[in-house]
Amino acid sequence: MIYIDGSNFYFSIRKKFNVKVDIEKFCKKLVGNKELIKINYYIAPLNQKTHPKQSLEQQKFFDGLKKIDKLNIILGRLEKRKRDGEIFYVEKASDVNLALDLILDAQKDIYDEAYMISNDGDFSGAVKAVKEFSKKVIYIAIGNRKSISHYLKKVASLTFYITENFISDCKL
Repeated sequence: MIYIDGSNFYFSIRKKFNVKVDIEKFCKKLVGNKELIKINYYIAPLNQKTHPKQSLEQQKFFDGLKKIDKLNIILGRLEKRKRDGEIFYVEKASDVNLALDLILDAQKDIYDEAYMISNDGDFSGAVKAVKEFSKKVIYIAIGNRKSISHYLKKVASLTFYITENFISDCKL
């Protein structure tokens, strides 16, 4: 099982490698010769009215993801906020959905080993819970020492660092 925090993955790859990645190749390379049970991709859709161009690009991206065997897109939402007169959007529900699925899938014995792609240390509690079911969680770390999560490294069964060499085979 692979659990991908979509926004975190996109921005981490962009910041570290400045490339676009073929998600299917990336995931297949990640698991190697192990069975790929399922890929869950968590993301919030952009609003067509407020972000028409980006929303169209995202829709094309979603269409590509839908063609990947065993991949599920789990949608969160964007909530509008205002601070100091500036309007911005905050992604909601994606992280909670990922954490719940990670734990519930472990409880249902759907996997023995999960790959979690996110640098968000808030997932450390979910990772600890999964280990209570005698499951392994491999933290897929993308970035530098400042951007990867110390908390996830501490609780994960293993940390796998994505390198330039790894990413070179997965570029679009």
